[in-house]
Amino acid sequence: MPQRFQLFEKIAFSVVCWFAIACSAFIAYERCPDIKIALHVGAEALRYTGQYSFACAAPAADVCAQLPAN
Repeated sequence: MPQRFQLFEKIAFSVVCWFAIACSAFIAYERCPDIKIALHVGAEALRYTGQYSFACAAPAADVCAQLPAN
């Protein structure tokens, strides 16, 4: 098999695998309500973490002391 076909085969196989993973994740997300709750809680935690990291990156002294620690 020529080299270009082997490369095409590897790319196509990777795409098929990614679609299979995405479909499996979507099916699990739709069937299990616990996964939905966990994803929403995780997204909220990431949002707070991002806000905290952004505020603490400021050059002023003791900026992080102003943020709530909950």
